[in-house]
Amino acid sequence: MTALEEFVLNLQEFLISVNQKDHNVIRKHTKRINELGDVSFPLNISNWYQYIGVELKKDVITSIFQYKYPQLDSQSVVNQLIEKSLQWTIGIKAITFKNSDVHLYLNRSSTLYQYVITNVLHLNNKYGSCSIINNKVHLETKPNIENINLNEIDLSTFRLILLKDVATNLINFTTSDSAKYVHSIQFVTNHREDGCKNILCGPIINEKGVKSSFTAQELYQKRSSDMRMMAQHKYGVQIKPNSAWDDYFEKLGKGSVTIEMLTNKPQKSIKISLNDLQSANKGASFIFYNCARLAALFKEFDKRISTKEYPELPNVENIDFSLLSQSEEWELFYVYILQFPMVVKSCIKDIEKGIFNPQYLISFLSNLSSIFSVYYRRVRILTNPKEHMFSIIHARIYLLKALQCVFHNSLNFLNIEPIKEM
Repeated sequence: MTALEEFVLNLQEFLISVNQKDHNVIRKHTKRINELGDVSFPLNISNWYQYIGVELKKDVITSIFQYKYPQLDSQSVVNQLIEKSLQWTIGIKAITFKNSDVHLYLNRSSTLYQYVITNVLHLNNKYGSCSIINNKVHLETKPNIENINLNEIDLSTFRLILLKDVATNLINFTTSDSAKYVHSIQFVTNHREDGCKNILCGPIINEKGVKSSFTAQELYQKRSSDMRMMAQHKYGVQIKPNSAWDDYFEKLGKGSVTIEMLTNKPQKSIKISLNDLQSANKGASFIFYNCARLAALFKEFDKRISTKEYPELPNVENIDFSLLSQSEEWELFYVYILQFPMVVKSCIKDIEKGIFNPQYLISFLSNLSSIFSVYYRRVRILTNPKEHMFSIIHARIYLLKALQCVFHNSLNFLNIEPIKEM
């Protein structure tokens, strides 16, 4: 259980004396957190009936605070909640009321940063794993495709294969070790009634709205060429004609296709135009570029250590994370590091019901890249080698190491090799 999931259960216990993991009444914010707080929940008691298990007299109890603390006014309950949270891994700094909701601002303590970042770096490529799937799941495609010939397979069928492969990665990451019963699920292009749970895969259509006739190989080649052009013209990469660059852009092209095909819900159709360079590659290239930015940052940091400009990076337990005072630093930590395991769950948790949502992961990567890009442009991370700056440099390096772990794990789910340069 993650620190944030533990916080939600502690909050639920405080409010209604119930620990229920699968709930949506307590919201974890991902946008405008400085304005709206980090967490919120409705004050009106009617929103809590499904968790309380009984409908109360509305003229007697109207707010969730009155349910368990009928003798206290709202401010007294708020004070108790803040005081109680001091015993939790994540504490509450302040509570406000907006309309009919209660908004919580979490304590951005150095201890919390250290606890979470230490855990992320320890787990590394296992960070975000959980045991939420209780049955072994066997995935297959209908039609069953054993030998993939990219020169022959159409884009709609290829999307089917990509969905199955990504689902397999996520299932392996989230299946309980004790799972035994085998549950069969098929990825299909048409509805089937054959006793299996089916996940419908929508078609790839062209500019005219009809099913695309291009092959997977043709799209790969075009996107590889597109990524080469974008690297040269947008990012100023100096490219020399050699096989290493060819292999590099082939990988980028394949990664771009994967992101393009998984951006929408599986059952929805996706319009793909081979010649629309801007819309087809903008999202993928932005993700790749910011992944490469992180790699370049750490490479430069290590170089400065080797030349004695910077001291060696201290152990994480000796880092003062209270120096992370920029708004983007908390957002990167809270939204994209703390909430990453929840994003993984949201993609795959209903797979046994025939529901799969890989588009959540694509959206997560895109939003992460946007916030990191703003932060990278605004804040100079590797400053001049002045002794009084080393502590904040080290705090930022550890934060970004944890962020890179999340970045890489997300790309690994998509079978995309993390980008080291661009």
